[in-house]
Amino acid sequence: GKYIGAFEEAFARFCGVKHAIAANNGTTALHLALVALDLQPGDEVIIPTVTYIATANAVRYCGGTPVLVDVEADTMNIDPERVREKITPRTKGIIPVHLYGHPADMTALTKIAHEHDLWLLEDAAEAHGAEIDGKRVGALGRCATFSFFGNKIVTTGEGGMVTTDDDELAARLRLYRGQGVDPERR
Repeated sequence: GKYIGAFEEAFARFCGVKHAIAANNGTTALHLALVALDLQPGDEVIIPTVTYIATANAVRYCGGTPVLVDVEADTMNIDPERVREKITPRTKGIIPVHLYGHPADMTALTKIAHEHDLWLLEDAAEAHGAEIDGKRVGALGRCATFSFFGNKIVTTGEGGMVTTDDDELAARLRLYRGQGVDPERR
């Protein structure tokens, strides 16, 4: 009902983006985002070695291959220089995980993504409200996902969210979330 829409609008404002699309949990949000980003079987997605298994599982749900990259010792976030080493012609995107509320080096990762025409999908499940240079996570990549599970910074008991500024991507996210039913139709 109206409460989900109100929560989506408030969360989009909180993150500083145009769109927030609710899901039933954080793993579903990751999977939904990857489907909307058109991840195909055989595509590769770079992810950090230190993350919850849901990050890799969501890539596998789409038939993609998670490519593990080690993390920096001081931040425990994905090492941008090692990301460069793992990019192949089959690489489609990077999923940095903002671990324990600490954002990954999105400045370096954004540069790498632009150089190689890759998308960035932030896994911000544990980083609600974290910022880099005054900009909140959830607004730093092509899209981002959050979890509202009971052990997260913000909880609804269960739930997830995808955030984006991309109007076309948001439309696909809403369409796929609703099993192809027109989101304007109740």
